[in-house]
Amino acid sequence: MLTAYGHSWVFGTGARRHSEGFVQLAARQLGHRLDNQAESGSLSTQTARLVVARPPGPADVYVLMTGFNDARLHGTAPAGRRQYEDSLEIVLHALQKADPRAVTLAIEQPHVQDYSGHPPYDQATDAIVDEYNASLRTTVARFPSARAVVVDGWDAATMLADDNVHPNDRGHAVLARSLVRAMTAVVRKDDAR
Repeated sequence: MLTAYGHSWVFGTGARRHSEGFVQLAARQLGHRLDNQAESGSLSTQTARLVVARPPGPADVYVLMTGFNDARLHGTAPAGRRQYEDSLEIVLHALQKADPRAVTLAIEQPHVQDYSGHPPYDQATDAIVDEYNASLRTTVARFPSARAVVVDGWDAATMLADDNVHPNDRGHAVLARSLVRAMTAVVRKDDAR
């Protein structure tokens, strides 16, 4: 079972067909059933509330991608970043408690070309997204079963839908490849023990 949490990218928004969203693609490639708990437009605080209200079930792998909407809403505000970090802690604790043997793959947020659309979600920059990704890496490092995943080969010029917020089919395919590669690396490491 692959259980996924996060924002609209995880939900599959931007793909021509919902079945071509990156977690759907990765689950098929890995041979896992998918339980997609992502909610379009969600902030990290909403994901944290979700895992508290409806604790996750056991899974082989958990996927988490959150923080993009936080960065776009809060920009440089320290309170927004602290709220994000606190929410990450809550979610990662909940996933670890739900299945201590499962790995959690937390995906870093790639850049988009232009953050100025969709007010009030227009406060981010590449540098702010990078700061949120740094917070993600720091928080994930405190959880032995969690790994941060960098999206290799991302190109904002060719991998975003017309709204410049969501990945297109090409973007979803690159996200899926990065997720599958990360999961395969974890399995190989476990097999080597």
